[in-house]
Amino acid sequence: MAGPLWRATAFVQRHRTGLLVGSCAGLFGAQISYHLFPDPVVQWLYQYWPRGQPASLSPELQRLFQEVLQDIGVPSGHRFVAFTTFTFQPVSAGFPRLPAGAVVGIPASFLPITDTEEPVVVHGQQVDWQSPAGARLRDSLTLSHAAQKFALAREVVYLESSTAALQALPAPACLVGTWALGVGAKHALGLYGGPMNLRAAFNLVAAVVGFVAYAFSTDSLTHALEAWLDRRTASLSATYARGGVEFYEKVLSGNLALRRLLGRPGEKLYTPSGNVVPRHWFRIKHLPYTTRRDAVLQVWRATLNPGGS
Repeated sequence: MAGPLWRATAFVQRHRTGLLVGSCAGLFGAQISYHLFPDPVVQWLYQYWPRGQPASLSPELQRLFQEVLQDIGVPSGHRFVAFTTFTFQPVSAGFPRLPAGAVVGIPASFLPITDTEEPVVVHGQQVDWQSPAGARLRDSLTLSHAAQKFALAREVVYLESSTAALQALPAPACLVGTWALGVGAKHALGLYGGPMNLRAAFNLVAAVVGFVAYAFSTDSLTHALEAWLDRRTASLSATYARGGVEFYEKVLSGNLALRRLLGRPGEKLYTPSGNVVPRHWFRIKHLPYTTRRDAVLQVWRATLNPGGS
């Protein structure tokens, strides 16, 4: 056992710089590849398939998307492809400035829900549209024109800002930081001349610290970007700000409806206020919807009263 372990250790020591560079490039590439090749990967994942056939984008949704692009002032050379998605909220990926472009999934629920006989399954349970919770869920999916525009504009602003590249940086940055601090600390403490078990234990502690740093930096960056995206989108006009408030109110209402529809599992997924329950006790990966709604509400009030203090 000692022979292979020592050989592996010696190999890492000889090629640690190359391994570090390769690992960083791999981490960055793995997180950015989803955006470098959005079509057709994203459509495979999120395409809406009613009755076994992929749904084409309706003329109404096409006009809505083009209206949003014009409001934001997207250059004609930037490439966007829209499709119909089964999700309740829009999805997006890509870089509009690159040849592969960007894709935006527009929820099928943005069109009026006329067929309540069509089965809808959420978390493995079919929705009863006639129940009070089902009626509330249906109402939460019925968005005004302004709310739909805010939801789509938020995705377009995200894609135009290329923040996806920024979100891919914490992983390689934390890996480099963990390696540099680990090597420096072992030199300072003289661990390279000590037992291998002691160095292995130190490396394990350094890895844990590095993961904590990665989790904290990633979540903090996500929170900052989400807050910026909401403010930037709501600042387009008072209509967008009003639509943003409605959009998040509808999201909260829909989550409360799902909490009631799903029973005990729903209580584990959504809080009594409609926010999503964090999956990890030490991480909050996204801003609460109530926080996002309140932030957009402040922008709306400032837009309506620009001279107010």
